[in-house]
Amino acid sequence: MDSLNQIEIQNIRHVVGCLSNVCCKINYYKTLTNDTEITDLYDQICTQSTTLKEELTNIL
Repeated sequence: MDSLNQIEIQNIRHVVGCLSNVCCKINYYKTLTNDTEITDLYDQICTQSTTLKEELTNIL
Protein backbone atom coordinates (compact mmCIF):
# COMPACT_ATOMS: atom_id res chain seq x y z
CA MET A 1 0.00 0.00 0.00
CA ASP A 2 2.59 2.49 -1.09
CA SER A 3 0.22 4.98 -2.66
CA LEU A 4 -3.30 5.77 -1.59
CA ASN A 5 -5.46 8.06 -3.63
CA GLN A 6 -7.53 10.85 -2.09
CA ILE A 7 -10.75 8.80 -1.97
CA GLU A 8 -9.04 5.92 -0.19
CA ILE A 9 -7.58 8.32 2.39
CA GLN A 10 -11.02 9.86 2.95
CA ASN A 11 -12.54 6.40 3.38
CA ILE A 12 -9.92 5.48 5.99
CA ARG A 13 -10.60 8.72 7.87
CA HIS A 14 -14.33 7.98 7.75
CA VAL A 15 -13.81 4.48 9.17
CA VAL A 16 -11.56 5.87 11.93
CA GLY A 17 -14.28 8.36 12.88
CA CYS A 18 -16.91 5.63 12.94
CA LEU A 19 -14.74 3.47 15.18
CA SER A 20 -14.52 6.34 17.68
CA ASN A 21 -18.30 6.57 17.70
CA VAL A 22 -18.59 2.81 18.25
CA CYS A 23 -16.71 3.03 21.55
CA CYS A 24 -18.87 5.94 22.72
CA LYS A 25 -22.05 4.02 21.97
CA ILE A 26 -20.73 0.84 23.54
CA ASN A 27 -19.90 2.69 26.74
CA TYR A 28 -23.51 3.88 26.85
CA TYR A 29 -24.87 0.38 26.21
CA LYS A 30 -22.73 -0.94 29.05
CA THR A 31 -24.66 1.29 31.43
CA LEU A 32 -27.92 -0.41 30.40
CA THR A 33 -26.99 -3.91 31.57
CA ASN A 34 -25.70 -5.64 34.67
CA ASP A 35 -24.75 -8.84 32.84
CA THR A 36 -20.98 -9.26 33.14
CA GLU A 37 -20.77 -11.44 30.02
CA ILE A 38 -22.33 -8.68 27.96
CA THR A 39 -20.15 -5.96 29.46
CA ASP A 40 -17.05 -8.11 28.85
CA LEU A 41 -18.13 -8.54 25.24
CA TYR A 42 -18.63 -4.77 24.92
CA ASP A 43 -15.15 -4.21 26.36
CA GLN A 44 -13.65 -6.60 23.80
CA ILE A 45 -15.43 -4.84 20.95
CA CYS A 46 -14.21 -1.45 22.12
CA THR A 47 -10.64 -2.71 22.56
CA GLN A 48 -10.62 -4.24 19.08
CA SER A 49 -12.13 -1.08 17.60
CA THR A 50 -9.45 1.03 19.24
CA THR A 51 -6.71 -1.28 17.97
CA LEU A 52 -8.09 -1.16 14.43
CA LYS A 53 -8.38 2.62 14.65
CA GLU A 54 -4.72 2.91 15.65
CA GLU A 55 -3.62 0.57 12.85
CA LEU A 56 -5.58 2.55 10.26
CA THR A 57 -4.21 5.83 11.58
CA ASN A 58 -0.68 4.47 11.19
CA ILE A 59 -1.40 3.84 7.50
CA LEU A 60 -1.97 7.54 7.03
